[in-house]
Amino acid sequence: MLQITLLFLLLFYCKNYYRFQVSFSNLSLPKPVSMRLNILLLFIVIFPFTGCEIKIKTSADGSSATGTPKVRNGIEIHERELSVAQAYLQFEDGVLVPNDNKVELKQRVIMKLIIDGWKKEGDKIFAGASEIITTSDGQVMVNKEDLFADYKDGMSADNTGITLSAVINGIDKLYDYFLVSFRVWDKKGTGEITGSYKLYLK
Repeated sequence: MLQITLLFLLLFYCKNYYRFQVSFSNLSLPKPVSMRLNILLLFIVIFPFTGCEIKIKTSADGSSATGTPKVRNGIEIHERELSVAQAYLQFEDGVLVPNDNKVELKQRVIMKLIIDGWKKEGDKIFAGASEIITTSDGQVMVNKEDLFADYKDGMSADNTGITLSAVINGIDKLYDYFLVSFRVWDKKGTGEITGSYKLYLK
């Protein structure tokens, strides 16, 4: 809209300060008018490149080229009292899982959650976690309830990261995707985090 306004203003300026004749067979313009029209064309060409526009460069897998997003890999998260600072997937060798979440059969995927808001007892936190893996047609493949049941004495409060792993060991047929649902909760409070993400076989 601003470009159109500028165009009309410049045309109005030229029309009122210079007289020129235009015929269908020949275009004849006084020299000052030609200069004004050249300036006008210059504005039209340059203005779109000088407008206020912010772009974020992304890499091929959709992640930010200048930093890791807070949440990657399409992980859906619902928070109550606990809050997630970061959530992402990686393989056992530490390589980040691409944002398309395509993995090999029997390739372990580790989800890392950086969580704030734990109720601490001294220098300990007490976390619970469960995980369910279902196929795209609703078949339950894995159902793990309290993955941290053995941590009866809690975990170090300095370690606010929770890791949960998932692996597709075998299939009886082809599926569109595998849904990994999880829940993490504070055993000393009422805070919890629930969420899910999808894995696709290559």
